[in-house]
Amino acid sequence: MFKFYILLLVLLSGVLFARESEAVQRLTVFFTNDLHGGIVPQKAEFLNPEFPPLLGGGASAAGIIRQVRREAENSGAVTLLIDGGDTFQGTLVGTLSKGEAVVEYMNRMQYDATVPGNHDFDLGKDNLIERIKQSQFPWIAANIYDKETGKVWKWVKPWVIVEKQGLRIGITGTATTGTATMSFPDNIKGLEFRHEIPALQQSVNELRTEGVDLVVALVHIGLPYDTREGYEELQQQTRESVMGDHYINAMEVAHFVKGIDILLGGHLHRGYQQAWEDPVNHTICLQNYANGGNLGWVDFNIDPATKSIAGYDYAADDNALLLLQQDQFWPDSTISEFVKSQQALYEADFRGVIGETRASLNRSSTGEAPLNDLLCDVLCARTGSDFSFMNFGGIRADIKSGPVTREDIFKVLPFGNEVVSFQAKGSFIKLILEQKLSGSSRGMAIGGVRVVFNRALPEGQRVVSVEIGGELLEPEKIYRIATTDYLMEGNSGLYMLRRIPREKVDFHGILLRDALIEHFQQHSPISVKTDGRWKRDDDAQATEEWKGKFEF
Repeated sequence: MFKFYILLLVLLSGVLFARESEAVQRLTVFFTNDLHGGIVPQKAEFLNPEFPPLLGGGASAAGIIRQVRREAENSGAVTLLIDGGDTFQGTLVGTLSKGEAVVEYMNRMQYDATVPGNHDFDLGKDNLIERIKQSQFPWIAANIYDKETGKVWKWVKPWVIVEKQGLRIGITGTATTGTATMSFPDNIKGLEFRHEIPALQQSVNELRTEGVDLVVALVHIGLPYDTREGYEELQQQTRESVMGDHYINAMEVAHFVKGIDILLGGHLHRGYQQAWEDPVNHTICLQNYANGGNLGWVDFNIDPATKSIAGYDYAADDNALLLLQQDQFWPDSTISEFVKSQQALYEADFRGVIGETRASLNRSSTGEAPLNDLLCDVLCARTGSDFSFMNFGGIRADIKSGPVTREDIFKVLPFGNEVVSFQAKGSFIKLILEQKLSGSSRGMAIGGVRVVFNRALPEGQRVVSVEIGGELLEPEKIYRIATTDYLMEGNSGLYMLRRIPREKVDFHGILLRDALIEHFQQHSPISVKTDGRWKRDDDAQATEEWKGKFEF
């Protein structure tokens, strides 16, 4: 029924646009965010792990967009194609082409604008500059400043105005301030990421002075996972309190920046099937899932007299997000050929089998899991360390049981982080663990240790037991610790790692994903079972011996 509805909509869209144009002007907004290179077809294993349907990626999105554009040209309707950042880093095609293939796709699709996401800096500022030069569309960021000149970074625009069918649309946007702590310092050298709210407000005010009809904001900041909880928290906030927060969400932006009509969020990978509208400013907020599996599509009705939004609706099934199943949305042939050519160029050497796993290796972002354990065990083995750790966010995919390829490993670890190790006291290990359990932090993946913690205890005292090699952690004993160069920069809240002098850090000259590939090659078939190394027990209490060691 869904497929039939969409096909009928496309076939009759010219009639629909013609009828509605007498009363309102139709503005169709297509939106993506956090593509992470996901222009290639992919298997929807989240729908059916055994027999996953195929998602058509960029070519299926192109089939929809191009058809609607053709119909819009005949009816006086307007189409807008926008993106919320993190464009290329994450697939073989995206990463190995350094984003060139993805930007070329976006050029062919005639995107109207995008905003730099934090991962768009992963290959360095100079690489992003090359991608911006390549782009036939603007990159928008009102809050990225050049430290030397004190002006907006010259490679981005604080805002642009797009004129279509008599409608003047101002587009502004911001990168997340978190880029400053989530990127390697060399990758963003010379750049300042200013607070999003005042930067956006200034741009919106300038756009209104320019006489635009509508303002669209692209923000690489996520809408809350839960709309109701997010708004309940927002009601307790003031503009002053939000300005004092290091990280803000897109719902706060919509509430505290006046004059935005449509806002596209990103960064958190949490799609909104229906738009959320701020009850005060009436800013309409959109957000897609990640990796190119969906296309966002909302139709806005524009009052011809006031040029303001008179209402909006969705293409099908009361849903703003279309799951791009290839058998429902037939791929555009020219885009499909382009994507295939890029896959042939960048994926060929990654399809060979390098090992096998006897059971699925799943990850977890809340606690222990087989893949979490395996990665940290590889870190320990590779460096001869007593303790290893990784952030949950660095583990990006699961591995299915059976043959394993380099591509499978790449999907797990797409960011090219290097294995590092250093020596520190046991008290420093406890500090790391406590930091990842502070506030609402969920913890991390660990190796070489057995940890028991109690979240009901005060911060700084939640870790009640740590064993290394079967012995209780000693605060003054020196241990070898392994992690990645990304975390050594103080990312993921681990600011204390910046205290370690770089001359005392061993860089092992191998990427973690290459170390994992070698592990599969040497030890297949792999069999991993969790062993209780990360245990939450809200009844557990520290022993007197533990309290004495760590001065409770």
